[in-house]
Amino acid sequence: MTEKIGILAIGHGSRLPYNKEVVSEIAATIAKKHPEYVIKAGFMENTIPTVVEALADFEGTGITKIVAVPVFLASGVHITEDIPEILKLDPETNEGKITVDGNEVPVTFGKPLGHHELLADLVFERATEVM
Repeated sequence: MTEKIGILAIGHGSRLPYNKEVVSEIAATIAKKHPEYVIKAGFMENTIPTVVEALADFEGTGITKIVAVPVFLASGVHITEDIPEILKLDPETNEGKITVDGNEVPVTFGKPLGHHELLADLVFERATEVM
């Protein structure tokens, strides 16, 4: 059986629409560059689809595994408590299972963006834009 991976980009969410647009555009860019994956975006607060709704959107896609990745710079309560609870992750392994299309599908959870040279370059680029 060939593995078909779904990637769930998880954003914080906001009452302002720009937050959703940014995370949704990141998910769309990943989908465009990597069409062999099924990409969804979900949000923790004030924005739809919620993470739970985004997980439900994997129904009918044939995915056999979900990799959830927070589109957050750093760890906080959502990363350490809320998202692991929603994804039903085992605290020891950081892995879980959810039901998709009547099948148990493994779920893994990535780390927040954190420090990365590409992010530092982007911050510098944004600074030079306004110099």
